[in-house]
Amino acid sequence: MLDKFPYFNNYDIWVKDEDTLFVMSSAGIYVVERDELVAGGDMAWELLDARRGLGTSLTANSWNWYNQGSGELFLPCDTGVYIIDVEKYDSDVRSYRMQLASVRLDGMLQPPIRTGVLTVGQGVSRVELGPEILNYTIQEPNVGWHLDGYDNQWTIVPQGSLNNIIYTNLPAGDYTFRLAIFDSAGERVLEERTFELIKEGEIYERPGFAVYMLLLLSLFLIWTTWFVVQRQLNKQQIKLNMANETVMAIANAVDARDVRTHQHSMRVAEYSVLIAQEMNCFKWWERSRMLSNLRKAAQMHDIGKIGIPDNVLNKVGRLTDEEYAIMKSHVNRGSEILKDFTLVEHVVDGTRYHHERYDGRGYPDGLKGEEIPLFGRIIGVADAFDAMTSNRVYRNSSWMPSSVWWTRASSTRTPSMPRRARRFSTRIRRHRRSCGEGSRRTGKSRPPR
Repeated sequence: MLDKFPYFNNYDIWVKDEDTLFVMSSAGIYVVERDELVAGGDMAWELLDARRGLGTSLTANSWNWYNQGSGELFLPCDTGVYIIDVEKYDSDVRSYRMQLASVRLDGMLQPPIRTGVLTVGQGVSRVELGPEILNYTIQEPNVGWHLDGYDNQWTIVPQGSLNNIIYTNLPAGDYTFRLAIFDSAGERVLEERTFELIKEGEIYERPGFAVYMLLLLSLFLIWTTWFVVQRQLNKQQIKLNMANETVMAIANAVDARDVRTHQHSMRVAEYSVLIAQEMNCFKWWERSRMLSNLRKAAQMHDIGKIGIPDNVLNKVGRLTDEEYAIMKSHVNRGSEILKDFTLVEHVVDGTRYHHERYDGRGYPDGLKGEEIPLFGRIIGVADAFDAMTSNRVYRNSSWMPSSVWWTRASSTRTPSMPRRARRFSTRIRRHRRSCGEGSRRTGKSRPPR
């Protein structure tokens, strides 16, 4: 019957009433329910021992006496007789005072709590509570604590084992700290006191922090992207400046070979851009880049003349067939020089093919029509126009209206790009009118022979 009884050295059983039994033992007095004890299973019990005021040991094999009039049970003990009021043996008497004697936040002692509310500020990671039980009885009760919103269950210990209670890294929120006196079985709360605890949220726990961080991250990414793009743009600008300087140096070197063709490359570049703009040759998203490439390619279109001997390049009079073949080789020489020049797109097209003709009678490859690359076609018209309007060693320049007429007329027969030539002549006339030269007659001009 007593196999599952919580203690083994038991002396006697005293029947309080039909439901309650007192089991005397060397550990104290166990108060149990009669039916549970008879059933032999698990049972609830309450122990009256030194913590409950029984400050001595019961005497084994002794006689107990119960005074029905007063409700007192007399028990022989080692030091005398112990008297229990069997109706008031439990701890329902409110003889305790509970308080928080100390509070430390991250090790710093805080002032006593006067309002019953403890506020834990931002950045505090360790909360240490020092509970104190003022016991005005001879009993040693069980003490329990529970932090609502954080603890999953009560922690219950004898009063003598009660130490400071520590919480670390509490999330932001409102909590209730409960301090209570329990019965000897640790099941029933006899007395309780509560303290409010408010943990202020860290910045990352506040509403909108995620949005704030996302915005901050977005700004950082934007700045990083801008910084990287700026560095790339700066590098590209440095390369572009180098390209411009290189192109200018090459163009000046070519033009310096013949003072009478001074700035020929610059003028061809300007005319080429005018043609491309008039023809609307490039899509809007690449127009600026391609016009810049066209200008640079036109400035270098005659770079191959660096390898032409001066006696051929600057000869006054008609060239022999051999000399003319040498002169024509400047397009091949130029394309070889610039084949690895990557700072300007299509630069080889302008250098190699600007002497091709629309009817296929040009050089070096005899291309015709749309077979000629775009840069070669445009620069070819601009080069022909400047050749007719500039002084050369073998002739003087033509008058402007005559040159425009000749460019337009001849382009409809055999030389390169009739459509671009006509557009170019239209652009030149428009430019002349905007400069106040529109009243000059151009209809009587004739092509030079």
